[in-house]
Amino acid sequence: MQATQILNLAGARLRAPGTWGTVLLFGTLWNLLRWATGPGGPSLGEAVFPFAFGVLALPLAAAPWQWTGDERPLAPLARGLAQALPWTALALLLLSTLLTGHGHRGGRGEQPTTGLLPSLPPRLLLMLVASGTFSLLLGWILADRDRESLRADAQTTLAQEAQALALQAQMNPHVLYNTLGGLAELARENGHAAEEALVRLAALLRRLMEHTARKRVTLDEERGLLEGFLALEQFRLGDRLRVTWAWDEALEGAEVPPLLLQPLVENAIKHGIAPCREGGDLEIGLAREGHALRLWVANTGLPLVPGAPQGMGLTNLAQRLALIGPAAHLSLRQEGDRTMAEVLLEAGHA
Repeated sequence: MQATQILNLAGARLRAPGTWGTVLLFGTLWNLLRWATGPGGPSLGEAVFPFAFGVLALPLAAAPWQWTGDERPLAPLARGLAQALPWTALALLLLSTLLTGHGHRGGRGEQPTTGLLPSLPPRLLLMLVASGTFSLLLGWILADRDRESLRADAQTTLAQEAQALALQAQMNPHVLYNTLGGLAELARENGHAAEEALVRLAALLRRLMEHTARKRVTLDEERGLLEGFLALEQFRLGDRLRVTWAWDEALEGAEVPPLLLQPLVENAIKHGIAPCREGGDLEIGLAREGHALRLWVANTGLPLVPGAPQGMGLTNLAQRLALIGPAAHLSLRQEGDRTMAEVLLEAGHA
């Protein structure tokens, strides 16, 4: 495991409410035990020691066991122990400085030790040794728990990615089916246009297959796919389909899950514009909204029917966004004479 990952795990542990509850419980029980078993109450340094030890040990004790320098989440036993011993010794030296800095009020018969820790009596030296042993064991337990948690997270991520790819793959035949339906109608009216449209359809399908095989695409690539799809629809609908782009080109380099907008565009044409004799206006937009990306498709034509069941395209998109979590949101509503479909992607997911 790399240093950045270790620091992230330590920070998460430090922020967890359970860590502070454990530190409070550990320090209180330690002081109660010291009060009950030792002559006289604990000094200020002794009283502070278990709390300081808990704050230091719980977030950081696992670090030497997790340092591998590669992708392994846990060091082998011998390497982990060799790294943890000096780490623990350094931590205890720092804590002993805290103790000696606050002074000591010892009981009868206690004499200060000499050598490395000259101001600590044997009782406190024993506390340090016991704490060091506990810290070594705690570090290995926490590191092993993190390893299992990371493994479970990785398995969940892989399962979600596989599901997302399966949902994306469903879009290939869906887009083909709906496009061929439109071309069949065009062939009856204009054979030459239908022939040219079939050539464009082949190019679109090639691009679509490349698109859906990837986990992330740029918004520039997403727009290119849409333009190919709209060119086919233009053959069928002619000037009944009027497209405008409210598109911030500065955001085109952002990466998003593929096929975010195509189902919304298809839905707008199929249910709003195509059934309307006058056709309708289609607006495709991209903008930054706070820390989120906002993508939308708005259309005139037939209005949204409240409570109408969603087609496969919108259902598929909603399922894929649900895999991302609450950071991704899809909404569909009526705004005056326009039906508005909108996707919001929070920072980190776009």
